[in-house]
Amino acid sequence: MKSIMELLSNFTLLEYNTAITREAFEAAFYKTKEKITFTFDGWDGKSYNGETRTATVYRTNIPGFEDLRLIKVGAHLHYIMEDWDILEEATGKYHNCASWVVEVLPRTK
Repeated sequence: MKSIMELLSNFTLLEYNTAITREAFEAAFYKTKEKITFTFDGWDGKSYNGETRTATVYRTNIPGFEDLRLIKVGAHLHYIMEDWDILEEATGKYHNCASWVVEVLPRTK
């Protein structure tokens, strides 16, 4: 798989290179029926012990990134780090970690 920076090179980045338009997001990403349980491993300020969340998986139609699993939490798009599993201390189960990619701006009028 290519790097996340290569994925972002397909977009015009706004807001100090941290955001894309809603239109660009909708053109390049689509929601699937797949669900994933993941953790931010403390990056959200809450999940320091591997606490998990569940989200719907998004995919992209950008060539070279078709296997990438992404999630959208609020206005933020994250990718699933397939090779980084974190222990959820409460359950003893391992879950994939998610890492931030870009913010999705509200729709323009």
